[in-house]
Amino acid sequence: MAKFALSRRQFIQTGAAAGVCSMSRTAPSFALPGGTSLSIAPARKALVFIMLDGGNDSYNMLVPIDDIHHRQYAETRSNLAHSKKELLPLEGYTDANGRTFGLHSAMPEVRDLFDQRKLSFVTNVGPMIERVTKESFLNGSARIPLGLLSHADQFKHWQTSRPDQRLNKGWFGYFADALQPSKSEHEIAMNISLAGNNIVQNGNSSLPYAITEKGSTGFYVTEEQSILNETIKASFDKLMSASYDGDPFKETYLNLTRTAQAQHEVFKAGTKDVSVPTAFSETPLSQELRKVAQTIKASSELGLQQQTFFLRYIGWDHHDELLDTQAGMLRILSRALGEFQTALIEMGLDDQVVTFTGSDFGRTLTSNGNGTDHGWGGNTIVMGTPVNGGQVFGDYPELGLDSDNPLDVGNGVLIPTTSTDQLYAGLAHWFGTPHDQLDMLFPNLHRFSMPGQSSNLKLFG
Repeated sequence: MAKFALSRRQFIQTGAAAGVCSMSRTAPSFALPGGTSLSIAPARKALVFIMLDGGNDSYNMLVPIDDIHHRQYAETRSNLAHSKKELLPLEGYTDANGRTFGLHSAMPEVRDLFDQRKLSFVTNVGPMIERVTKESFLNGSARIPLGLLSHADQFKHWQTSRPDQRLNKGWFGYFADALQPSKSEHEIAMNISLAGNNIVQNGNSSLPYAITEKGSTGFYVTEEQSILNETIKASFDKLMSASYDGDPFKETYLNLTRTAQAQHEVFKAGTKDVSVPTAFSETPLSQELRKVAQTIKASSELGLQQQTFFLRYIGWDHHDELLDTQAGMLRILSRALGEFQTALIEMGLDDQVVTFTGSDFGRTLTSNGNGTDHGWGGNTIVMGTPVNGGQVFGDYPELGLDSDNPLDVGNGVLIPTTSTDQLYAGLAHWFGTPHDQLDMLFPNLHRFSMPGQSSNLKLFG
């Protein structure tokens, strides 16, 4: 049987556009039968989503190290393979197929968290509309995500988990619709972004509140008494009290500025006395997670209970120089995750926070010479004290590329065996979404239940 080799263009052309369903503000598409809206049990919890932007080559992050499967991995990955002695063993874990695993050598903190049962992996996961077989994919009968292998589309699908549509609203946004339906303009949104505006935190009526690793953005004059400071403050106050009734553009802009400044004052006051005892590295990701820890600690002062956070770590599109570049980035990621989890423990917050990663797609198992190209299924991380740690959830795929591999559809592009719906359903239920409402958040979820089995990955006890 010949090996199939499909180009990126051929992959994309196999997707057929699906109609975009409208979402009414008063009757959203995820409303329960009878028009009842999503209801979430109140609890002091936070979800932290770190997007590894660009497509992480995650089969060099989580690698089989038993003799048979590592040999298979090394043959497939050729010049990109890591030797067994380079990898950090995940002691005490063996999957149902007898495989043992190691982590990239740049990730000792992640290995330690796995050993401490505070972190697990979800393997061969990706956006899916339905279960796909190699045969249905190659004969064109499978329903596959719109724009498969496209950064823009897969980045979006990871935030919506509705890959049959191109939506600009995500499941964190639907949380805010339910939990903050009457939020005033001056209140801080429960969805806080360290990556500007985004899709996952957009709802029918909700938007994220954007901050930086330094905090909220707004007008600020030092408390030092001086003629200059007093003049600047007086000028700003005069601007804020101006009226432009005859100019809708200026009046709209001024109202937005007033709202932003009011929210800035609330956020600044709520977080200014909250200290973070843990030392964090100076990388942007570590500093952003430091601000997340501080903001979670300040949730009461901010008038919040449940919170979500969205971060982007950009630069994972390693078509070239994969080995050196990925090593440096995985080092930054591992250190930041270790520091963040340590801070949560030291601040007494670790039982109420779950952190997870996503990435546009996995990458080809085959080398393009010095890197890898766009794929589909990949491996991701779920971290936190509430997590069933020390596990590899899902079905780690065979990495050999002979004709018998049922998941390889060309050049080591792997069909996922776990959908983002399954991953997110576990996270959403932990966050407070009832089981009987998960299908409303993730309309394709029911397609991933096997006969007599649940689609639940059992990420939590």
